[in-house]
Amino acid sequence: MANLLHIAIFIFLQSLKIILISKMKKIVFVIASFNVIVASNAFAQKAKPIATKAKSENTVTIAKPNPLVFSFANETVMRNEFDRLLNKNRKDKAAPTEKEVREYLDLYINFKLKVKEAVALHLDTNPTFVSELAGYRKQLAAPYLTDKKVTDDLINEAYDRMKHEVNASHILIMCSDNASPADTLAAYNKLADLKKRYAKGENFDSLASKYSEDPSAKRNFGSLGWFGAFNMVYPFETQAYKTAKGDVSAPFRTQFGYHIMKVNDKRAARGDVKVAHIMVRVSPQPSETEWKDTELKADSIYQKLMAGETFEAMVEKYSQDEGSKPNKGVMNWMASLSGYPENFKDISFALKENEVSKPFRTDYGYHIIKLIERRPLADFKEMQDVIKTKITKDSRSQSSKAAVITRIKKDNNYKEFQANVKEFASTLDSSFTKGTWTYDENKIGTKTVLTIGDKTFTQKDFAAYVKANQAPIEKGSALVSVLNMFKSWSDDKCMAYEESMLDSKYEDFNNVYKEYHDGILLFDLTDKKVWSKAVSDTLGLEKFYENNKGKYMWKERVHYQTFTCLNAKAKEEAIKMLQKGKSTDEIQAKLNKKVAGTVSFRDTKSEKTDATAEKLWDKKGLVDIPKEGENDKFYWVIGNIAAENKTLKEAKGLATSDYQNYLEKEWIKELRAKYPVQVNEETLRSLYGN
Repeated sequence: MANLLHIAIFIFLQSLKIILISKMKKIVFVIASFNVIVASNAFAQKAKPIATKAKSENTVTIAKPNPLVFSFANETVMRNEFDRLLNKNRKDKAAPTEKEVREYLDLYINFKLKVKEAVALHLDTNPTFVSELAGYRKQLAAPYLTDKKVTDDLINEAYDRMKHEVNASHILIMCSDNASPADTLAAYNKLADLKKRYAKGENFDSLASKYSEDPSAKRNFGSLGWFGAFNMVYPFETQAYKTAKGDVSAPFRTQFGYHIMKVNDKRAARGDVKVAHIMVRVSPQPSETEWKDTELKADSIYQKLMAGETFEAMVEKYSQDEGSKPNKGVMNWMASLSGYPENFKDISFALKENEVSKPFRTDYGYHIIKLIERRPLADFKEMQDVIKTKITKDSRSQSSKAAVITRIKKDNNYKEFQANVKEFASTLDSSFTKGTWTYDENKIGTKTVLTIGDKTFTQKDFAAYVKANQAPIEKGSALVSVLNMFKSWSDDKCMAYEESMLDSKYEDFNNVYKEYHDGILLFDLTDKKVWSKAVSDTLGLEKFYENNKGKYMWKERVHYQTFTCLNAKAKEEAIKMLQKGKSTDEIQAKLNKKVAGTVSFRDTKSEKTDATAEKLWDKKGLVDIPKEGENDKFYWVIGNIAAENKTLKEAKGLATSDYQNYLEKEWIKELRAKYPVQVNEETLRSLYGN
C-alpha cells in the first residue's frame, strides 16, 4: 500500500491517453474517470444493483439489446461497456459525433490490447500487483460496508451532544470482557448495592473513595470533572447524556467493567476563548511568604492597569509566561474542556470582551487575564466532516458495522452452531489461557460452526483464527473468551463475504473495480515497453534523434555574455580588454589574479522570444547595464546565430518524449498484428448522431 502515497499517473479512460508523470519511481495507474476518489457513503447507498427483483409475477422485463462493438483474439467488447465509458465524462448530452466515436474506438482498442497482453504475460499474478489491487479494493469497498443512516444518526447525535457539557462522578467495579457470568453478575450486584446505599443517604464521594476500583478515586473521590462528546468511551458518554442532573444511573457496562454514575451538573457548551495573560510565577514548592509576596506583586500590576497602563506594557514589563509574552500576552485559542486549571478557564469564560480580571491564584502563581475574543461552537455544516472523521476512530463506529452485519446475516441466510463452538472450546487446554495454544490439524474437529450464503466454516477454520489471535487471559473464563473470539471472527467472515459479493451486487462497484484492475495492471508493461526503455535505450534514442533531428531546431538566436564586475574600475578594464580582442579566459586570469571574483561572466544564446535577447537583437559589442546594487554589470554582444539543429543533449527532454510516443506506436502495431480486431460497423454507427 506504500504506492498509495505516490499516485502520480492517471489513465483517462475517456481519452485513454497515458500521461507519464514520473519514470524514476514505482508508480501505479489509477482510472481517472473515477477521479481516484473512493465512492462516498451516499454513493454506496445509491449504487445500482446488477440484479433486481421483478415488481410482480406478471411483470415481464425485456433486456435492452447489447450488441458487439468489436472483438479481438477470443474477447469481445459490447455496446453497454463501450457506450458507458464513451459518455462517462462527456458534458455534452447530445449524441457524440462520428469523429468522436471513431477516435475513442481507436484509443479504446489500443487500451484493451495492452490489457490483453499484460494478462497474457501473467502480470496479473505478480504478488506486487495482487497486493496493490487488494488495497484499492478495500478502499472502494469501505462505503458499501457501512450503514449510511446509522452513520448520519451518529453524526447528528454527536453534534447535539457537543452543544452541552457534563460534570459527573462514577464508581467502577472492574469486569473484563472475558469474565464468567458469575463474576459479571457479582460486579453488577455490587454496584446495585452501592446505589441503594447512596439512596439511603450515604455520600457518593465517600462510597467512590472507598469502593471504586478506578485508581484515581482515592484522590478525586470518583470525580471526572467536565467532559463532552468524544471525551469518554461511547457507552459512558451515552449514559452521561441520558442521566438527569443530580441523578445516579443504574449499573452499566463499558470495556473497563461496570459503573454507576452521578451527574453533578450540566451546562451549555462554552466554545473557545482567546485571552491575553500576565503571569507572576511561583517556585515549584513555594512558601506562604512567597505566595503572599507574589499576590502583592500581582495586585500592584492590577492597580497600574486600573490607573490606565496598557495591558501590553504590563505584559512586557512583568509577565513571566514565556510562551505568551512574545505575543503581547495573547495565548492560543482555549477550549472549554482543555487541560488548563478549572478556575483559569472559568474566569476566562466569565469575562466580557476586553474586560480584565482581578488577580487570581492557580498552582503556577498569580494571573491577570484579558478576554480578546470568544468563539462559539461551529455550525453543523462546518463540523460535519470533522465529526464523521472522529466517529471512524471512535468505538461508536461499531454501531454502523453492527447494522451492516445484521443486514448481511439476514440477506444471506446466516447460521451459527453454538454447540459445535462450545465443543471446540472444551478441547482447549491450559495453554490457551497463557496465549500459547497450538494444535494438531489432524485432531481438530471438522463440524460446521457457521454458514453464510454458499460458504461453510468448520471448527478447523475457527481453530486457525484462535491460534493467530489468542492472548493471555489474566482474569475471566476461557469459554467466554472463545465465544467472544467467535463473535469477532464470525463478524469478519460476514464482512468478507459481503465484500466478495460486491462485484455481482453493484454494477458501479464492478465497473470501477475493473477499471482499477486494468489501470494498475498496465504499469509494469508500459514502463518496460515505453517509459524506461526510452530512458535506458541510449542507442535507440540516438538513432531516433538522428532520423528526426530536423524536428529539433533552434531558431535564430543572439549570442551574448553578461559580465559582473566588483567595481567600476574592474568594469572599465574588462571592457578595454574585450575591445582589444582579449578572450574571457585572459580577462579573468588578469583581473581575478589579486582578488578572486573581481570579474565573472555568463554566456547565453537566446531566441528573440526572450526579453533580454529581444533588447540585444542585431546589436554588437558593448551594451551597458545601469548600476544596480553593489556590482557593476554590462553585456557584450557577440552577434546573431543562424537557425541550427539542437544537439541531442539540448533536445533530450523533447526527443525522449517523442521517442516514447514512437515506441508506443510501434508497440501498438505489434499488438494489432498479434490480436486482430474486428469492428461491428452497424453497432458503431448506432452510437453517433447525424
